[in-house]
Amino acid sequence: MSKTIVNIIDQSNPMPAYLFTKEYYEEGDELLFISTEEEAECIKLLSSQLEVDEKLVKSIIVKRYQDNLLYERICRTIKGNLIPNKQYYLNLAGGNRYMTLSVQHVFEEFDTLFFYTQTRENQIVKTIFDNSIYDDDDEVFPIKHRMTLKEYFGLYGLQSDMDQPRKMVKDVAFSQHLFTMFSQNLLGQGDYKVMELLREKYRNWKFLIVSQVEKPEKDYMTAIPNLGKFLDFIGFEPERKGSLQSYEIEYLTGGWFEEYVYSLIKEVLQPDDIAMGVHISNGKIKHNNELDVCFIKANKLFVIECKTGVTSESLFNEIVYKVCALKEVLLGSGNSYIFSLKKDSKGTWKKTAKYMGITFCDWLNLTKPENLKHILKEMNRIAKEA
Repeated sequence: MSKTIVNIIDQSNPMPAYLFTKEYYEEGDELLFISTEEEAECIKLLSSQLEVDEKLVKSIIVKRYQDNLLYERICRTIKGNLIPNKQYYLNLAGGNRYMTLSVQHVFEEFDTLFFYTQTRENQIVKTIFDNSIYDDDDEVFPIKHRMTLKEYFGLYGLQSDMDQPRKMVKDVAFSQHLFTMFSQNLLGQGDYKVMELLREKYRNWKFLIVSQVEKPEKDYMTAIPNLGKFLDFIGFEPERKGSLQSYEIEYLTGGWFEEYVYSLIKEVLQPDDIAMGVHISNGKIKHNNELDVCFIKANKLFVIECKTGVTSESLFNEIVYKVCALKEVLLGSGNSYIFSLKKDSKGTWKKTAKYMGITFCDWLNLTKPENLKHILKEMNRIAKEA
């Protein structure tokens, strides 16, 4: 027997409606969305992401009366669109409390099973509203569906280049080798100077010839006399001998750290989906935002900004504000982190980041096994998955 799956639209948090439908939808079922006028456009986005035949999608739009949502008018609007002898699966997670109260009241008169989708706990509670509160007849079901990054971005109306994922430049062992050199202070001031000049002067070049950069003949080029020695010292072998391609320049100036973090997360946490260097946009802001490392585990999104070093407080604040903008404007309830090899001995930057809802992991967190284990264990706890 087919049923109708009912969700209350919450444009700021479409996840409960999406996951509830993913868990209970069966072929032939209908979808019913209840929404206020100002949030109705989210129905089309949700229907598209769920890939359900639009003929099976219905909606009830609640209108305001003299700029107010009134309980009795909400109830009459909903009741007038329901069908007796039809079974409804109602998800009460969504909308404001006033709307939820109205919806629950109306559906109690119909053949309805009541549910509440708890995305934070990754579970759905089935509840029976009756006169008894002592028979413990509530049931809890784990959410089985596991979202991909592309699903998550699409659900929030974000455009991404997930179909063209960035590939690893070097194998995991080499990124670990560079991590050791950086974290154990095995690089000299001259080495840092080479990387600084590469980043500032050649980051956007498609390619460069090492010998020409060491002794440039063009006025627009900046000399890096020890570039070849630096590459030999760290053991970096370019794909084309004697030159560096754009992706290799990016790797040497910080991309290696992204690959290190990416490999670490992939091995230890085993996320459902993970990517690095993902570009996203909400279609309204022209700026194209890049996520250094992002992954999803048990339907929770994690975004990590990777910085090998942070030279000043002002630069750190810029990074924090960037991450905060991604968290609040583009990514809904995503969990945000900054991984850096900077030593925050006084804990000042950790406090600043925490105040903005961001976790800052410095040199001590990343190089001490017990500290790193704690960070990763906490991520697993947030994901609600052992």
